[in-house]
Amino acid sequence: MNYEFLKYYFKKELYVENPPLNMKNFIEFCDKRGIKLTQDKLEKFEKNGWFYPIFRVKDFKNKPRNIFISLDFHPEHHNDFNKLLNEGYIFLPQEKDFMEFSKFFDKTSRKRKFESFYSTFQIYHVIELLKYDPKNKNNIFFDSYQIYIEKFINLLIATQIYSPYGKSNGVYFYPNYGNNYHEKIKEYNLNEALDVIGAKEDDLYKTYFEICNKLEYMLGSRFAIQLWKNIAWDKKDDCKGSTRLGIEYLQWAEMLKECIQHHLGREIFDVDEIDMSPEDIKNNIPSKETGRSIRGCRNEDFTHEITGEYEFNNHQKRLFYLANYLNLNYHPKVVVFVEGKTEEIMLPMFLKFYAISCDNLGIEIINIGGVSNFYGKNIRIKDENTRKYMDNIVTSYKHLINYNLHKWQALPYFLGDDENKLTERVLEGRVFDLKELFEKFDGRNIKEIEKKHLESGKEKYEKMIKEWSHIWEYDFELDNYTPEELQKAINEVCETDFSLKKIKNIYKHSQNGEKKGLKSLGDIVEANKIPINKKAFKNLVKHYKETHDESIFDKDIFKVLDKIIDMAIFNPAPINTKHSMSNVSELGVYLMNGKDIYKRDKYEL
Repeated sequence: MNYEFLKYYFKKELYVENPPLNMKNFIEFCDKRGIKLTQDKLEKFEKNGWFYPIFRVKDFKNKPRNIFISLDFHPEHHNDFNKLLNEGYIFLPQEKDFMEFSKFFDKTSRKRKFESFYSTFQIYHVIELLKYDPKNKNNIFFDSYQIYIEKFINLLIATQIYSPYGKSNGVYFYPNYGNNYHEKIKEYNLNEALDVIGAKEDDLYKTYFEICNKLEYMLGSRFAIQLWKNIAWDKKDDCKGSTRLGIEYLQWAEMLKECIQHHLGREIFDVDEIDMSPEDIKNNIPSKETGRSIRGCRNEDFTHEITGEYEFNNHQKRLFYLANYLNLNYHPKVVVFVEGKTEEIMLPMFLKFYAISCDNLGIEIINIGGVSNFYGKNIRIKDENTRKYMDNIVTSYKHLINYNLHKWQALPYFLGDDENKLTERVLEGRVFDLKELFEKFDGRNIKEIEKKHLESGKEKYEKMIKEWSHIWEYDFELDNYTPEELQKAINEVCETDFSLKKIKNIYKHSQNGEKKGLKSLGDIVEANKIPINKKAFKNLVKHYKETHDESIFDKDIFKVLDKIIDMAIFNPAPINTKHSMSNVSELGVYLMNGKDIYKRDKYEL
């Protein structure tokens, strides 16, 4: 840094977005990033003329207390900095004779006389200095490399007005002085900044190129780069060592990317897409890139065929695809809607018997507490202006189902009792809107779709609906346990003595259309419905372990679970837009032809 640049630094308040660090804090900053630096090493570097702080401050008197006042890098002190610079209190140490660091502090008066300030970007220079053997530091190559590094760091300092974007993946990260930042950006002149440090525009692209090409090595892979870009700043700041250093470089790259995009007025290649020359970064337009380059492949894989949207730039979609690629399974592939607490508790237990975790397979179970909750109800609300009453509808699950199925390919599955006419509700469109769903998949009006694909009448949906639901003939307990199994569980849990005939009577009533269930046995049984189910399941598992009786798998619950498991396994989570569109296309064809959705194969039709 020269004097003209130092004046520019304070004039443009470049210290605000990325405040310089005093010597103690700079050493700690380096240590946290795995770089072992000491005061002695800094002194040695400066003595040999290899490395200097960006500026040093001489004691300026506070007369009432006569102590050294450390600088507070806030825009309100703008005039103070300029005055201290003009009066020589702030100066460049390379323009003065070398001073031993021990003289910075007066032990007699117990007062600091000088304080050095370093830029965080100077860690790059420190790393390079620590690589070299001191015996070889006087050669021509070392001198020329020193000049290169100084220009490299000066360019980062000159553009650090964009550093808030480096801390938050291209989203404005508020500095401590609020909305004035946007005005400051508008007034910033990149060409002026480059001229002050003796750099050219091409140096900007070269620096971006250099930093980006270090990221994959430092962070592990392109996928790791994208993950780190999207992790909260405070979580990144908790990291230490080489990982934290890699994140530091990632922030520099993001900062330069925002600077270049602001200068060119358009998007440039992302930090993990630099598989081209610095000239190409400037001249090539990423959205038009084709071929086998990283961005060319992304344009092909992440551009929506219908809308034309490049979904890799959609934060939510990018993370969704990335999570699927890394098999994180954070989003369900099948959403099972059940009508009561029994199924909500027992389904995961039966799956566990299969050695299957709902979370690992992407199965989510939601207790809707009755099918009526799907389609809501009318309510009357008085309009504040007209004072008239209006009918409003409480929104329901059906919009959520349509949204999840179309956008995320999360397949719905309905599990309930026949008394609530669940299948009829689905067919009526009360649970979810089939016509709206078909239009989303096909992109055409439903009337056009019906002419080509769908049979007329109510039957057109029935095949498909049967694959989306299972209706218990009686209820969960009566469908899945024998009278003997229920009798044993009830008497063990409730400490009762119900006869087998009494239990079988419940089944007879149900066969005659009388839906009594366990509640007909009295309040104590009804109150212990969940414990009874758990006990019956535990007895079933014990029976299987002792006898290996395969007939237990003929129970309806296992047939339901087989279906749900198949739906999850044969519903691949999309890893990019192209994959997602393929999934949507296959699902759409099967839905509109009443085919089995989880057995879809695009070559079958």
